[in-house]
Amino acid sequence: MANAGSPEAGRAARLAPWSGRRWLAWAGVPALLAAAAAAGLWLQGPAGPLFLRLNTAAAAVPAPVWSFLTLLGDTTILFSILSPMLLWRPQALMACVAAVPAGGLASVALKRLFDLPRPAGVLDPLQFHIIGPVLSNHSFPSGHSITAFAAASGLLATLVPGLHTGRQRAAAAGVLALAAAVGFSRVAVGAHWPLDVVGGALTGWLAGLSGAALVRRWGMGDGTAGAGGAAQPRQRSVQALAALLAGVGSWLVLSQPAYPQGIAAVWLAGLCSAFTVLALGRTAWLAHRARQA
Repeated sequence: MANAGSPEAGRAARLAPWSGRRWLAWAGVPALLAAAAAAGLWLQGPAGPLFLRLNTAAAAVPAPVWSFLTLLGDTTILFSILSPMLLWRPQALMACVAAVPAGGLASVALKRLFDLPRPAGVLDPLQFHIIGPVLSNHSFPSGHSITAFAAASGLLATLVPGLHTGRQRAAAAGVLALAAAVGFSRVAVGAHWPLDVVGGALTGWLAGLSGAALVRRWGMGDGTAGAGGAAQPRQRSVQALAALLAGVGSWLVLSQPAYPQGIAAVWLAGLCSAFTVLALGRTAWLAHRARQA
């Protein structure tokens, strides 16, 4: 039996099943907040004036900043940047990956269901500040906001579900602030209405919780060994995911991003994925040498 301070005990605590009350709190409270925000935006009337005020205010920030932030809402770039999590808490990155089916399907279904025009499809593009491509269709919800908040939800629900300490609360606030900045960047670059960002944030948050639930249910990436020696297949799955992210990172570095002024995000993704593969390769080589000794 593992003692309270052992890694096994910590891993078991991180992946322990949640109570229904905790799931309700993590899903219900953000849903109520998002619904209140959406209602407030709806009651304000046409989205154009608010969008124009926010977009104009954001123009005071250099375009490369908004381009960098908006590229963090690209799934391939964000997952490549998060790839070092495989060296520390693989189950956290697995939760983000497991959120992709729910988030992706919800994004496609909602965009087709509502089929709303983007700002450039309603307003004269000369009226507001546009960074990057001019988009006009499939506005609701914001896919970049879905990605950002799915990652935030998956990471937080896996790593700090209780928020017991001040350090954990500060980390959670930082992650949420970054996700919110990614969402707001979609207004700043002229690609989405504020309501699109709120809808994307809620959709992404719930998708991230679905990924965290799958990790807790199936123990994906926790590295524990069952009676049949399940740790080795799971280790191989981590290595396979790292190799995939390395390939994605290499492709990103060689490709032209939709927002060229945010190229730093692409290079960061390539560096993170390369570092992860090298670190995992070194660990595997040392383990092989130890077995042969």
